[in-house]
Amino acid sequence: MKDIIAGYHVFLAREGAVIDTVTVAVDAKPDTDPESNYTRVAHCETYEVRRSGNRLVRRSPEPGRFQDRAVITTNQQIEYVFGLQEWSEMTLAEGLLGGEKPMGGIFVPNAAEEDIRGWYLIQGYDHQNNLILAMNVWGEGRVEPYTFGENLTAYRFIVRQLSSTLNSAQVSNLG
Repeated sequence: MKDIIAGYHVFLAREGAVIDTVTVAVDAKPDTDPESNYTRVAHCETYEVRRSGNRLVRRSPEPGRFQDRAVITTNQQIEYVFGLQEWSEMTLAEGLLGGEKPMGGIFVPNAAEEDIRGWYLIQGYDHQNNLILAMNVWGEGRVEPYTFGENLTAYRFIVRQLSSTLNSAQVSNLG
């Protein structure tokens, strides 16, 4: 076991991009080496994991009361929530304003038909810069509503993991 003060990084290989002859898709992900195959989304200030789902509870009578006898998971989802510091063209134009990928900085707000889809490389490091968690998940990213003002508060970039047989994760350096 280990105390962890972790810093997280998030990178994206966008759906449809061609990286080392691989066209990025749900069934085709680029190699994570070199790391430049993925584009950094932004610097992360915070990281949160949100797991949820629907569970059907089956109950049966025991003497004097009903008790749970089984819990059946009917669906589940997981989201990774990053508190990001600086804005990029992708997070502002596409994530917050719902536009398609800008061409030369030009885009149409609210024109995108889907969120920012692709392979997300998520890395967590401890306070001694040891890699603790490395995940590579197929997902869609979006930015939560944000209010601009005098403060420089982090905004939330949320990646919802989608189903893929290639989703993977590894923990290390916990001993």
